[in-house]
Formats: sequence, C-alpha cells, structure tokens
Amino acid sequence: MSHKVRPLPVRILFAGFGITCVGVGFVGLVTPGLPGFVFFLIALWAFRNSSSRLEEWLLANRYVGPTLRDWEEHRSMRLRTKIIAISMIWLAIGFTIYRILSKPPIVIEQWHFELPKWVPVGLLAATIIGLTVYLSRIPTKREG
Repeated sequence: MSHKVRPLPVRILFAGFGITCVGVGFVGLVTPGLPGFVFFLIALWAFRNSSSRLEEWLLANRYVGPTLRDWEEHRSMRLRTKIIAISMIWLAIGFTIYRILSKPPIVIEQWHFELPKWVPVGLLAATIIGLTVYLSRIPTKREG
C-alpha cells in the first residue's frame, strides 16, 4: 500500500518508527557489535509506508544511501562493504569469545548450575560462521 493511501496517524507512526531506526542505525555504524544496516533497511520500509520525502532523503544519504540503493536495485553489496561487514563481525564476536574464555565460568547460583564455556562460545561461533556464509553468498556489485 502506498503512503498516500494510508491514514495520516498511521503514516506518522511509520515515520516516527523509521526515524528511530535511522538513529539506531547511525549508532550501529560506530558501535561494534550493533548492526547498523538492518536498521536502515527497516527505516526504508517504514518511510515507504509513510513519506516519500523521508524515503528519498534516506536513499540520498551520503553514508548509507549507496548501500541501500545497491540492495534495493540489485540485492547486492559492494565488495568493500562486504569486507568491512565481515571484518567487523569477526572482530566484535571474536573479542566476545576471547572475553568469555578469559573469565571464570558462568554460574547460576539459584539453580546451582555452572554453564560450560563451550555453550556461549559454540553459539557465537555458529553465529559468526552463519553470518560470514550469508554475507559471502550475497551477490557482489561490480564497481563502475
């Protein structure tokens, strides 16, 4: 449904949600471990349901616009973007794994239970591998 068909209060809610997602997305660009791009995709969807002006603004943004346009038009990513994304994922999750392994085991005293370190490390390792495979399978947009 086009944003012109939706009632004004609904468009205002979508616009507010989109603006919130843009804010979280920009925080995610500079915060290791917090994904930024997914919030920009959600914001783009919200703006499509609320305001063509906000949608155009986001697609024209010099920081995230080119990546969003590549995704929207070709369902692809530039090689540089892929390398940065995969590198940041490995750094953030790798650091988290290091911190888990360098600390004492997690103990839940109320249940008299000690969580083996391999559980969170295994989940994080599966996540890092899954994200790397997923991002590697996205078509790479050729420059130029």
